[in-house]
Amino acid sequence: MTDTKFVLVVEDDPILKNLLGHTLAGKYQALYASDGNEALALFEQHKPSVVLLDLMLPTMDGFAVLESIRTRTDDFKSIPIIVVSNLGQERDKERALQLGATEYMVKAEVSIEEIVAKIQATLEHVG
Repeated sequence: MTDTKFVLVVEDDPILKNLLGHTLAGKYQALYASDGNEALALFEQHKPSVVLLDLMLPTMDGFAVLESIRTRTDDFKSIPIIVVSNLGQERDKERALQLGATEYMVKAEVSIEEIVAKIQATLEHVG
């Protein structure tokens, strides 16, 4: 078993994706998906240690990705999923948490460093 921790970043904003990539470099092996279908394919292939998930995505939104992962029948259904979205409405947050999001962060309210700190804390918590 390898010690490499894969972080699946599901984000369609190229600027945020680039910032996250630069910040994660050297700490984790990051995988990037720009839509829900690509996210699920990478999830299946690499079994990441944590997923950083945007909700507003093309082809399949983050809610559908979240539900798809949480309804799996294997151990990978419990991989931590940190939602990072522009959707700041309480109903969106509640829906994501009910579907099984581990954490919910609103992009406008957090810095890149806070997102990376949350990834790190989540990975330390799960071992």
